[in-house]
Amino acid sequence: MTFDAIAEWLNEKKYPTVRGKKFRGAHVHSILKKRLAKEELLNREYPKVWSDFSMEVVDKTILMSDFGFHSEKK
Repeated sequence: MTFDAIAEWLNEKKYPTVRGKKFRGAHVHSILKKRLAKEELLNREYPKVWSDFSMEVVDKTILMSDFGFHSEKK
């Protein structure tokens, strides 16, 4: 089907555009173009990248007790 034919079918079935208007062939073309671009991004193979990320964990309860602060647990 052509974009105009699809737009005509959508209008016959009373499907409105996002803004509540009637479809035109250009609308259908734009929707399809965006959909294909999105699928291409989602299906793309990305190379694996390894980083040298590291993380240190500090137990603040020990650190705070060194400075005279005591946690009050109830």
